[in-house]
Amino acid sequence: MQAIQKRHTVEELIELRKNSMLGVNPEYQRGAVWSRTQQRKLIDSMMRGYPLPIIYLHHIKKGVGDYARDDFEIIDGQQRINAIYEYSEGAFSLFDPVVDEAVARFPAFVKDQPCPWGGKTFDALSSDLKERFKTTEIALAMIETDQVNEVRDLFVRLQSGLPLNHQETRDAWPGNFTEFVLKLGGKPEVARYPGHSFFTQVLGMRPSTDRGKTRQLAAQLTMLFLTRKSKGADAFCDINADAINTFYYDHLDFDQASPSTQRLHDVLSKIEKMLVGGKRPKLRGHDAIHAALLVDALWDDYPPNWADRFPEALDKFLEGLAKGKAANDAGVAHEFWTHYGQWTRVNSDRGENISRRHRFYVEKMFEYLQPLSPKDPIRLFGEVERTILFYAQGKRCAECDGAVDWNDCEVHHVVEHSAGGMTTLDNGALVHKACHPKGAAATAAFAKKFAQKKSVSAETVNL
Repeated sequence: MQAIQKRHTVEELIELRKNSMLGVNPEYQRGAVWSRTQQRKLIDSMMRGYPLPIIYLHHIKKGVGDYARDDFEIIDGQQRINAIYEYSEGAFSLFDPVVDEAVARFPAFVKDQPCPWGGKTFDALSSDLKERFKTTEIALAMIETDQVNEVRDLFVRLQSGLPLNHQETRDAWPGNFTEFVLKLGGKPEVARYPGHSFFTQVLGMRPSTDRGKTRQLAAQLTMLFLTRKSKGADAFCDINADAINTFYYDHLDFDQASPSTQRLHDVLSKIEKMLVGGKRPKLRGHDAIHAALLVDALWDDYPPNWADRFPEALDKFLEGLAKGKAANDAGVAHEFWTHYGQWTRVNSDRGENISRRHRFYVEKMFEYLQPLSPKDPIRLFGEVERTILFYAQGKRCAECDGAVDWNDCEVHHVVEHSAGGMTTLDNGALVHKACHPKGAAATAAFAKKFAQKKSVSAETVNL
């Protein structure tokens, strides 16, 4: 086999294609698989002067009698050549970075640059832009061999390299959120990205060899953490591939030094301090997510001695989860599987299922962390109790029975704190801020109404 490197213009490749001298061998090549979006972005890259990867062609010399011709079979680069040829034929227009923002998703610095080809087909380009397109040079490797099997072997070798997965592709995206995730999740082969030791010490992850798995979890955890900070504790976003991509794009100007991002670092450090050195299995990703969200809720609202009990409470939860799985395997219903375990298997990256898991996780961990009371002298219910009551009451106000939003709810002491009422779940009722009883008469009337309602509910359950 002989390989000769050359450079040809786009116009020359198009002419070869038009004259049926450039094609593919359908015996081992796949067909056209690129989407129109991929094709449009390739041509945009060319117009911006971005170099394209080398294209491999098999140079075949044919002869019949006194006649001879040269043909070229594409070994690697079919999708790129298809995009170039189809654009030259007027098959599609190019993206306008601003008008087509929702689909194109170009980074901000690209949108700020001139784009005179945006929204235009080839025929609509100015003569200068047409010339720029046609004279663009592409690197080629011309393979000369009479052994077809050598060509096939080369094709297999070129395709056998591992393509970039979703997170490896995100690692190359511009923007501040990319930088934040690299720093948080870690890329140890780059000195400035050591990563937070939470992922290696508490979860046993290996960011240097896991092809972005650690960084993806770091991105997912950050998404959930910041969404709840901005939208309320009942807000759980999707964290699947499409949702992560959208978050990266929407946060190109991400503030890496915001109070919320610093809080996330502090929460992970606190969990690491509590759990490292214990005799428990490494946490799984979903367990780590729920632990981080719970620790964030506990930190400010409760005396710090909860941290001493957290490892034991977590052990109890993980034990319950193991028993739940064993029961499910044996065909027996178990609350840990019904409310948590199964939702780590089915659409586990959907916000609604993360919410289901977290609701159960908070209730159980709250039980295992007892005694747990909010800090005095605030005398308010903490976020954990508020969360439990929010879901236990079906997100409805105990006063007017209307639907209640997290950001518009409070927890009322049924028996007033001043009258000896405890800050406990049994003495708490979720209400709208506007419905919160004020004054002795209103509080007494509410207590009577609430007691009657609980009595009816209890009778219904017993039936």
